[in-house]
Amino acid sequence: MSRPGIRLCAALSMHLLLCLPALAAPQAPAPAKTFTNPLPLRLADGSLAESCADPSLLRDRTTDNPVWYLYCTTDPISRKERDGDGWRFRLMPIFRSIDLVNWYHVGDAFSERPRGLAAPKAGLWAPEAVYMNGSYFLYFTITDVDDAHSPEPGCASDSAIGVATSASPAGPWKAVARPVVPPRRAGSGCKFHWTFDPDIAVDDQGDRWIYYGSYGGGIFVQRLSSDGMGLVGDPVRIGADDRYEGAEVVRHGGWWYLFASATDCCNGPLTGYGLYVGRARGPEGPFLDREGNDMAAARAGGTPVLAQNGNRWIGAGHNTVFKDDDGQWWTMYHAVDRRQAFFSARDKLTRRPVLLDRIEWVDGWPVIAGGRGPTDGPQVMPGRRAAAVAAPSPAVAAPIWQDNFDQPQLARRWSWVRPGAAGSWAAAQPGLRIATTDSDLYVDTDTAPVLATALPAGDLRIEARLRLDAPLDCCAKPVQAGLVLMRDDDNYVKLVELARGGLRQVEFGKELAPVEAHHPRYGNTVVGTPGEWTWLRLDVRRSRGEERYTAWSSQDGRNWVVGGTWTHRLGTGAKLGLVAMGGAGHAVTFSQVSVAQLRR
Repeated sequence: MSRPGIRLCAALSMHLLLCLPALAAPQAPAPAKTFTNPLPLRLADGSLAESCADPSLLRDRTTDNPVWYLYCTTDPISRKERDGDGWRFRLMPIFRSIDLVNWYHVGDAFSERPRGLAAPKAGLWAPEAVYMNGSYFLYFTITDVDDAHSPEPGCASDSAIGVATSASPAGPWKAVARPVVPPRRAGSGCKFHWTFDPDIAVDDQGDRWIYYGSYGGGIFVQRLSSDGMGLVGDPVRIGADDRYEGAEVVRHGGWWYLFASATDCCNGPLTGYGLYVGRARGPEGPFLDREGNDMAAARAGGTPVLAQNGNRWIGAGHNTVFKDDDGQWWTMYHAVDRRQAFFSARDKLTRRPVLLDRIEWVDGWPVIAGGRGPTDGPQVMPGRRAAAVAAPSPAVAAPIWQDNFDQPQLARRWSWVRPGAAGSWAAAQPGLRIATTDSDLYVDTDTAPVLATALPAGDLRIEARLRLDAPLDCCAKPVQAGLVLMRDDDNYVKLVELARGGLRQVEFGKELAPVEAHHPRYGNTVVGTPGEWTWLRLDVRRSRGEERYTAWSSQDGRNWVVGGTWTHRLGTGAKLGLVAMGGAGHAVTFSQVSVAQLRR
């Protein structure tokens, strides 16, 4: 008796069929309908890679069906991989996928650093893979070039951009003997600009442009030579010094969009890295944000487009942007799980897994995940239709109190913490004018005077309008003024306008203590662009155990830019404080401070 199944029949002649019983064909598992970040990256032994920093993506040009390749910076990628007593640093690992979600390791770009190009201990970072001239090109950062290519042999800070070529996106890769972008001097001796983070874009004429640079000197763009191995013309700065890194440039709807990341990428559970965007009509900028602020200006522009939101993901940035074969736009980026932030805190090795989120274009601007920040819940798989994620609805606030500082004496609610350290101050100027002092609230330096007041219970919205009187080319020290919500000197969040090194920005910081051994105590992110007058807003949402603090800023008090969210445990006894610190010789005017109850 045959087992139930399909009967397979073969024609033996025109008149006879031979029919054989066959077992039922095994059912292939149905393709998954959803995925959840982070993306699974499998190594040869089947275990999962835990990190893929600075991800870059490339579609194989030789296949009809989509095959994708993912390139990661040189870093440890698994706790299990060791090199003697230390960590194994893979030299730009490569993964392959057919669905953009499930990835499999196919090798590393190099087995050793390219001799004669990179110094023996150089980092090979931030790969950028492209297809051109019938070949695959892999551009990458060399943190320390071989002395043969350095204007100052013996230095370890003479970074450059290198390139390797291959007939396949999986390699093997052969490094070109000379840098594409050589080291660039920032001064005498071993002072060099940071020549990091290459990105390639193509214009309508087929000319290619390379974007490079980082905090040390800013982000620049320059035309690539036709062979892709050299530069043409002069560089143009498109990102402010000490503000941005990790340029990613794409074209959409007649615009060029610059995505760039800001603050420290790798600060463990206090990483505040974030992603910002501006757009231009051409490859050389200027790249302006939604409010019209230039990303290369002293008051640095850049609209936050992927800010941490209080879930487990922090430090989201250094992204790649692409369209899948169905025309859907996506961004892939690294982030930090604040609950499992380190490979090793002692070695300062932050885990940076790779995440994937949809992009929708709304009114000419990219909106990632509905503007809600990096996702940690189920998402529809690439290749399947998904409804656009709705933007968060605005909160409603009911006023509790407001102080315009229009009387010579301060209201009774205010009192000084460390009054002896306070600089000169006067109300009704109009507003409250406070001289900045050479003091700070930073880790073990707790010397800043704070004008403080108690806060009511519940969810709150706190706003302030201020003007920091300091020239745009200020300051050698981080002169800053704004709001602090504090339990004590070592547990707070602060939202301030900050001036340092010719850069103005709105900084949103968090400090906590005590912390585990080797863990950081302070981290920061940045919000919108300050103006002549700057409005600051903190939304406070309290729940059992953990509270969420979300930062906003505005240049006119009407159009608000939302930034990131820090979580903390400041408790119901936290106070609101006004600060003017970081360096003496300047002043701030607070024209208004208000507190309201959040209804939602």
